[in-house]
Amino acid sequence: AVVSTQSTGARVNALKGSLTQAINIAEQSTLQRLELAEILQISDMQEKQKRSYLKESGDLRVKEVKKIANAKLKSCAEILQEKEVEHERTMEKLYEKISRLKMQCKTKDDMIQSLSGDSRPVSPNST
Repeated sequence: AVVSTQSTGARVNALKGSLTQAINIAEQSTLQRLELAEILQISDMQEKQKRSYLKESGDLRVKEVKKIANAKLKSCAEILQEKEVEHERTMEKLYEKISRLKMQCKTKDDMIQSLSGDSRPVSPNST
């Protein structure tokens, strides 16, 4: 009976040791799961922040590009308007010059006509 009590005691102690080990392993596993969950939560939070930053950054870049494009477009429109005004002035000067030249030609034609005593108009192709 003594041997069986000792072997039962040894078994109980072995079981206690195994139970303690199992509890320690379970606690460590739970702790690791909690740490892993915390790490995943932090990772998710960082990923959301990253996406938010990239979106804001992208939006800012788009706004900046639009601002630059609008400024260039405005500049081009102003230059085009200036060129149109310049073109109109040049055309006015050309029309004035053409009118003066026509008047000079008419005056010369009139003079030639009066000198020649001819009453018919001089055609431009005859000179």
